[in-house]
Amino acid sequence: MKIICTTQKLKESITFTERIITRHLTLPILNNIHLKTEKNGLKINSTNLEIGISSWFPCKVEDLGEITVPAKIFSSIISGLLADKVFLELKKNNILEISAENYKAELKGENAKDFPIIPVLNKNLIIKIKAVDFCKSLSQVVGFVSNSETRPEITGVFITKDKNDNFIKIVGTDSFRLGENKIKIEEEFKDINFSVIVPSKTVAEVIRIFSNFNDILNIVIEKNQIYFESNKTEIISRLIEGTYPDYKKLIPVDFNTKIIVSREEFIKLIKLVSVFSGRLSDILLSFNKNKIPQVKVFATDADLGENSSEMAMDMSGADLEIKFNWKYFLDGLAVISSDNICLNFIDNTKPCLIKSDQDKNFVYLVMPIRS
Repeated sequence: MKIICTTQKLKESITFTERIITRHLTLPILNNIHLKTEKNGLKINSTNLEIGISSWFPCKVEDLGEITVPAKIFSSIISGLLADKVFLELKKNNILEISAENYKAELKGENAKDFPIIPVLNKNLIIKIKAVDFCKSLSQVVGFVSNSETRPEITGVFITKDKNDNFIKIVGTDSFRLGENKIKIEEEFKDINFSVIVPSKTVAEVIRIFSNFNDILNIVIEKNQIYFESNKTEIISRLIEGTYPDYKKLIPVDFNTKIIVSREEFIKLIKLVSVFSGRLSDILLSFNKNKIPQVKVFATDADLGENSSEMAMDMSGADLEIKFNWKYFLDGLAVISSDNICLNFIDNTKPCLIKSDQDKNFVYLVMPIRS
């Protein structure tokens, strides 16, 4: 292997691939990244056996070859180079020579034949979607997934599409709150259907890598694996086995109380009052029409005291008092970008449905604290 490449392109590809690598004692080669020349380019691969990431970029290839090198050391070297170009050459005994203007190093690597094979999917059916839109939708729900392994099926993001539906639904829940997002897709994909649970770590990598890509994201689902690709960068991951809860039954349709309130002002009010919340992080919301409809937020703690604050709102339906974990409540408000939010209630024992007054594709469901 002998190549000449731009330092910036090499840095970018390393940044894409190295994050999933963690210290691995039983299989040390997983601490490495795999460098392989292809026609007119270099491909960098990494894997932790659950997720595999590959990134290709064009460069001048003088000799073909492949090698694996310690990811952290190689990354530290390349990120510190100031030169525009870097030269990589594979020497005898798995030594990779790295040279640039005023710099030279010989890094000990390992034979590429020992590096785990990253699966290649058939790609018979590729779903195409805008990378920016998909990553935005993922980022709005991934924070709601469970961290508990007692229910592994809710530790990932549920991605589903019904046949004859023009929307992909993206869902995250930990059983205390739930977020659902919908993305409209092209008519050519209307007849397909699928349901998969993608690990939250994989989702985090998809968001990190593809969020700033203005290109189309290609998605392939086969058996127990999912594949994402855009602009010569690929992620392949195992899926979580199991059956996702029938969350649609949890989302109410009819409500007895409906509120419209300023999102930013409401967030500030809740944060202010929450200083006095108890060990359950509980606050009481009181919605009262009166002559001037107002929402009152109240919190009390036996050791600290109590406080409350009020603000104006638009309201229809019955008056209501209901308790929430203020952190869970704000989690939903934080991922909504509109000026106003809509709060929908049945009674003080049923979940609250929160949505934007503009974006109808995202909804957030949060369970109340029962007295």
